[in-house]
Amino acid sequence: GKMKFKDCGKGEVTELDITDCSGDFCVIHRGKPLTLEAKFAANQDTTKATIKVLAKVAGTPIQVPGLETDGCKFVKCPIKKGDPIDFKYTTTVPAILPKVKAEVTAELVGDHGVLACGRFGRQVE
Repeated sequence: GKMKFKDCGKGEVTELDITDCSGDFCVIHRGKPLTLEAKFAANQDTTKATIKVLAKVAGTPIQVPGLETDGCKFVKCPIKKGDPIDFKYTTTVPAILPKVKAEVTAELVGDHGVLACGRFGRQVE
């Protein structure tokens, strides 16, 4: 469902949709499939797109382990500036994640810096 999110880029992200979630907060379940879909306009020409997912735990951002980092597996690369991108990321929630509430920052990084960045609240069960 549609998530409320904070844009942490330059307003590129127009929509964030996460399986079985909506509103301010998302509860995700270890070992279960998860689909995150973000719509944004590309702010640069880039040959690559690297996924970075950070969870802020006790005030410290930590890279979330066990996730695919090659964004080109989920969106056609190269990307041209101005292209409307519908980025659909499907994964299984890593079983090693601790059961905590955290603010998550998801970034897609291109050749020339951040392509898109969104921040949302989630809890792992």
